[in-house]
Amino acid sequence: MTQTDDSLHNTFTLAKFAEKTDEGFEFETASGTRVRVDLDEFDQGFPYAAGEEVELLVEQPWAGMWKASVRKAAQLRLWEKMKTMAAENAVVEGDIVGFNKGGLSVDIGVRAFCPKSQIDIHRVNDASPYLGRREKFQIIQFDEKRCNVVVSRRNLLEGKRKEQRKQIVEDIEPGQVFTGVVRNIKEYGAFVDIGGMDGLLHISNMSWGRIDHPSEMVRPGDEIKVTVLDFDPKKKRLSLGRKQILDNPWTDIEEKYAAGDIVSGKVVSLADFGAFIEIAPGLEGLVHVTELSWTQRIHHPREVLELGQEVRVKILSVDTDSRRLSLSVKQLEENPWVKLTETLKPGEVVSGPIRTITDFGLFVEVAAGVEGLVHISDISWNEKVDDANTLYKVGESVEVKILDVDVENQRLGLGIKQLSNDPWQDAADLAKPGKKIKVTITRITDFGAFAEISEGVEGLIHISELAPERVENVQQVVRPGQEVEALVVSFDRANQRIGLSLKRDELEETTAREYSDDEGATAKLGDILRDRLGLLTTEQDPGEDAAAEDDAKE
Repeated sequence: MTQTDDSLHNTFTLAKFAEKTDEGFEFETASGTRVRVDLDEFDQGFPYAAGEEVELLVEQPWAGMWKASVRKAAQLRLWEKMKTMAAENAVVEGDIVGFNKGGLSVDIGVRAFCPKSQIDIHRVNDASPYLGRREKFQIIQFDEKRCNVVVSRRNLLEGKRKEQRKQIVEDIEPGQVFTGVVRNIKEYGAFVDIGGMDGLLHISNMSWGRIDHPSEMVRPGDEIKVTVLDFDPKKKRLSLGRKQILDNPWTDIEEKYAAGDIVSGKVVSLADFGAFIEIAPGLEGLVHVTELSWTQRIHHPREVLELGQEVRVKILSVDTDSRRLSLSVKQLEENPWVKLTETLKPGEVVSGPIRTITDFGLFVEVAAGVEGLVHISDISWNEKVDDANTLYKVGESVEVKILDVDVENQRLGLGIKQLSNDPWQDAADLAKPGKKIKVTITRITDFGAFAEISEGVEGLIHISELAPERVENVQQVVRPGQEVEALVVSFDRANQRIGLSLKRDELEETTAREYSDDEGATAKLGDILRDRLGLLTTEQDPGEDAAAEDDAKE
């Protein structure tokens, strides 16, 4: 069929459906001109009846007639409509079909974009909660060349908000309950719109129970009931509460729970000092870290508990005034320390592996999960131990004597040196001040000679006590291995020091009484010589002898 009407080129026209052919759908214009629409424009089936009039966009001559498009005609008409609506800032409804870091993708008949700054009155950091919602938008921008439509939801909310706020400010008072919308979330709480006015729902007023972050309770867009706690009309500050309209779990708690009750709960928070267990909605108690185990030394509750874990606990105390609930996990089990007193008594000797070595001693496991301390001072009678690591290794089994069992404080005192007799006790029985005893010279120093009194115990013969006359060289008077008879001048068991003399046969009565071990004195040899005998030179510091003696002993 020959086309003769050139005025149809790139124009809109009305045409009636004529027939379907293998090449497409044919329509006839009012002037009798035939136009053809491609078959693929109607994927869902042809929607028109014979003779039905349809608007077409006639594009160009093709295969003996004009090619036209129903789809493009509809789209162009819609874009023209959008251009008019944008100029009028018209309001449309649309489905939110997608989001990205810049904003929302909205279907309003054509694809439109809502920037993040135009989504809500408040800043929106996460746009995902809006996906799938149908909302009203205002068209604020139209780019005909790029075919872009920009819409705003915020403009509509602000307009409505101004009207609502005016009414709210006039009528609001504490105690009123509103259904509000969560607009924004911070670490310290959530801002809730109660109809034109934002109020702060502080995290402490969200729940009777413990929450670490407001997002555990609410999300932007959620509708929640809140009550007015306080309103400052001058500063326009509104404080809201949610827990205040919920049942207070602490009401009549003493009628529901009592010390000794065993209940189940969920771990809702872990802190350095213990774990918080929720035993009823909004009702939490603390299991202190010391109440987690009888035997384990637990540094943090996460070593034995996990968030969300269901546990059984025993109620230790209920403090209604302070709203504190003390709980225990270990009290559900038998206290092994009580049983320990039945099997281990002070004075008994046991063996066990070393579990820990510290600066102050060794922790030895003497029963399953029960450890005792060997203090560093209880390792040796004679040797001064500064670092137990030089003598023992973790895991090594050692024999110890039970010194003390403190069930209440769960402390077990152990000793290693107590496995043998105290050589200083033997020495104390032998070397009494004022008594002459036989000793063997073991070492020689510049300031005197050390002599063995009994096995493992030495005394010092100061150079000034070697002979009645002044001695310049110790070796001129005594030598190692020599056996001599010496007078015991002093006995200081606390500091493990014994003073001897070769030049004297006896002590003055007052001196012997003052420095007697029975009198409990702890005088040093240097003190005796200086105070009673006056034999030290004025140039010598009395403390030097004691320090030198310590060095020599070590």
